[in-house]
Amino acid sequence: MQNPMKKNILFTLLGLGLVTGAFAAGSYVENFESYGSLSYSGDSASMNNGAILYGNNSSVVNIHQEGSAWKALRLAQDGTDWTTGTYVIGSVENPSTRVNSFTASFDLYLKKSSGNPADRFSFNFGNLTGSLPRDGEAGLWSTGSMLSLVWDFWDNTSGSFVDYIGTGSNRGVELYKNGSLVSGTQVNSPVPIQSGLSGSFTRINLRYDEELSGGTFIFNHGGTVGAGNAISGGTNLITKTGLGVNFAAGDKFAFSAATGGAQMDIFIDNVSIQSVPEPSSGALLALGIGGLLALRRRI
Repeated sequence: MQNPMKKNILFTLLGLGLVTGAFAAGSYVENFESYGSLSYSGDSASMNNGAILYGNNSSVVNIHQEGSAWKALRLAQDGTDWTTGTYVIGSVENPSTRVNSFTASFDLYLKKSSGNPADRFSFNFGNLTGSLPRDGEAGLWSTGSMLSLVWDFWDNTSGSFVDYIGTGSNRGVELYKNGSLVSGTQVNSPVPIQSGLSGSFTRINLRYDEELSGGTFIFNHGGTVGAGNAISGGTNLITKTGLGVNFAAGDKFAFSAATGGAQMDIFIDNVSIQSVPEPSSGALLALGIGGLLALRRRI
């Protein structure tokens, strides 16, 4: 006769197994080591795992090899102005599944040679539509829902381009939701290119959790992402709650950058993204069935 306790454990695990599959996190990891120079077709080049790099200058927006020291993706080059590059990762989850939360980590390297740097760098997640490459003051938003964290390096203090960029020479970083600046997220750059990021990589960690305090976004630098996608160490520069972003199935992750009349380097490396889908009705049903089966065997 089979042990009743073993039956209870088996049915419980079956139920949890169904749930685990339905809640399985998606992931994307890229260190750019497997590439030589990317070949463009028009204004885009294909990359691993369905990613696409868009650029208006293929000699700049491409893989960069710094001798034997390191290799990374270059989105802007010091000394070359009017460059735009957009690196689209695509859907980390199944395209038919809506993302509930995510963490994104990457190494960021910025440099200027002389004069004021320009112009922007951004991380984006959401409904990515419209022509590419492009980059704007509010990131890549066009329609629908999108979160964009934007590093703004140019002091737009006149005309129609006045915006917050921090104080002094540090410029600023700001969070946008659906193309609008989120109140209370304007911070002086934690990594001014004149010092902290000039000539070196700094780890950037971002997290959005729909279930935490009505939708929480965290911007951290210098820390690490551990179990449960929790960020530890480093410094949190933005912690914003109550965002309530309505992401949709098929939303995409993308990095973008642009330089204007002044120049700067923008390199990213060691990209790691983890996303968790919204619990589906099937997952909730599986949880109920697993629990009921286990309960039934105990009676």
